[in-house]
Amino acid sequence: MPSIADERQLLDELRELLAATVEDLAVEEIGPDSSLKDDLGVDSLAMLELVAAIEDRWQIEVPQEQADRLATVRQIAAHLAEAVTAPAGGTA
Repeated sequence: MPSIADERQLLDELRELLAATVEDLAVEEIGPDSSLKDDLGVDSLAMLELVAAIEDRWQIEVPQEQADRLATVRQIAAHLAEAVTAPAGGTA
C-alpha cells in the first residue's frame, strides 16, 4: 500500500500527464475526484490517448475493460498504485 506522500506524488504526476495529454486542460483544473468525462471533458479519443500515455509513462498495460471502468482521477491513481507495485517481474 503506497504511503500518503507516494499517493500525492502519483496524483501530481497523473494530473500533469492529464494536462499534457488532454487539449485545453490545465493542471489547476484537475482534482483527485474530478470525473474524467463530466468535469474534465475527456472524450473517448482523449481517453485512448491518456491510457497510451499512462502505459508509456509507467510501463504497464491497461486492458480496455479496466480503462472503461476508470471514471475519476483518483480511480486511475488507485489502479496505477496497484499495477506499479504489483510484482510483475519488472521494475517500476
